[in-house]
Amino acid sequence: MRKTDWFVNARFGLFLHWGLYAIPAREEWTYANDPWRPGEYEDLMHQFNPAEFDPAEWARLAKAAGMKYVVFTTRHHDGFCMFDSHYSDYKITNTPYGKDVTRMLAEALRAEGLRIGFYHSLPDWTHPGWSDPESPEYIRDKTLHTVSLEARREYLDLLYHHLEQLMTEYGKVDLLFLDYTSRYKAGEDYYGRDRLLEMIYRHQPEILVDDRLAYFKDGVRDFDYYTPEICVPNRPPRVKGKEVVWETCCTMNDHWGYCGDDDNYKPLATLTGGLVGCVAQNGNLLLNIGPDARGNLPEPAVRRLRELADWHQVNGEAVTGAGKTEFRPPFAACYTRKGSNLYLYFLQQPMGDVILPELKGRIDRITLLRTGEMIELVDQWGIELLAPGEQRIRPRDVRTGDVLRIVLKKSSGEPALPA
Repeated sequence: MRKTDWFVNARFGLFLHWGLYAIPAREEWTYANDPWRPGEYEDLMHQFNPAEFDPAEWARLAKAAGMKYVVFTTRHHDGFCMFDSHYSDYKITNTPYGKDVTRMLAEALRAEGLRIGFYHSLPDWTHPGWSDPESPEYIRDKTLHTVSLEARREYLDLLYHHLEQLMTEYGKVDLLFLDYTSRYKAGEDYYGRDRLLEMIYRHQPEILVDDRLAYFKDGVRDFDYYTPEICVPNRPPRVKGKEVVWETCCTMNDHWGYCGDDDNYKPLATLTGGLVGCVAQNGNLLLNIGPDARGNLPEPAVRRLRELADWHQVNGEAVTGAGKTEFRPPFAACYTRKGSNLYLYFLQQPMGDVILPELKGRIDRITLLRTGEMIELVDQWGIELLAPGEQRIRPRDVRTGDVLRIVLKKSSGEPALPA
């Protein structure tokens, strides 16, 4: 077994962007994008009191929705620690709330049998050892301070010690999402990659670490998994000429952190279509929600999670443990595969009969998962213009987001499911 097997099987995770930025409710880059007076943003720490935070409920909602792991922002680019840092006073345990929400959430996730991922920002906008055209001083004022060698060393040590604390004091950590390497630092190993990874793997040998310690991927070491973002790739990503384990992340609405005026939550069909689209290319979807300053998941997000739970209860077998197939799907649909089962997901309601390429004589039976109804194979009418190998079927009462389970005959001949 490979250590990535659980991740490849999981296919679906929850991303949580939560921090001080929930208070102004203008998303997680507000510190860089908005005109804060010196110290004003940092002082939000003294207002942060998410007394309604219920980690057990978050874990239950994620599990019911079919998510197998959760990735939580232990520190975003604003430098604020959502854990009880030993190396910074700028942290959740120094707020009026006073509790380590990272530890609370990790314990709640374990209780539900979910895997645990920590997001940790590589940049720290508040540290004098970080300077970059993507930092607040340049975005707001078009100026950059000069980083001394001592400040750079202190910054790298802080990053190292924070990660070591997370790797040693919070139990088994399954996933580490490091974010991000600036395009302005693309040509250099800015964070001391090998030093960090040696420590991380020493403490957590089974952990999966993403690819964002390097901007360009081909000229460096292999990473455990790769992270295209806010898209469904047309093919499985390739690095050094080989397909890689991958995950795309996207948001439920238009922002990562909580944004009070963003009600543009994607409909269920968009979320399930994106999920199945990722699985159809041997990938995972990490779906993000930004909790509010009181510690609640926004109500529209909770509604979507419950809708996902209903969809998963019926159709989850098309996602968990499934992957790519070489069979070509029909119009406005996509396939996933698990063993001898093909799963046909409808991106839109079909106009009528559906033509399946390449499957003539290969089908044992077809079932609409939502209703359990057996689907008719049409072999006596409307077949005179079909291409060789095409099979006409007549699904009834099919909706956008529905899934057909197509059980293939044992002699269907497709190679084994790709690893």
